[in-house]
Amino acid sequence: MPTKPVCSISPNAVPLKYAGKWVVWNSDHSQIVGSADTIKEVWRIAREGLVVDPIFEKVPRSDVRFVGMR
Repeated sequence: MPTKPVCSISPNAVPLKYAGKWVVWNSDHSQIVGSADTIKEVWRIAREGLVVDPIFEKVPRSDVRFVGMR
């Protein structure tokens, strides 16, 4: 699943207001259609908004960092 970082510097960043929430994107992952605290709530938002092929994503909390090593 494609993800976008919660970062105010990146032009493709998820806005900080979505940190720690579930979001639903449109089918080309270019626009957040809705957000909620649970996946059940964002499914409802997508269904009621008639979103075709929605993409669901859990946005990390703003205090969480991912570090990888090789």
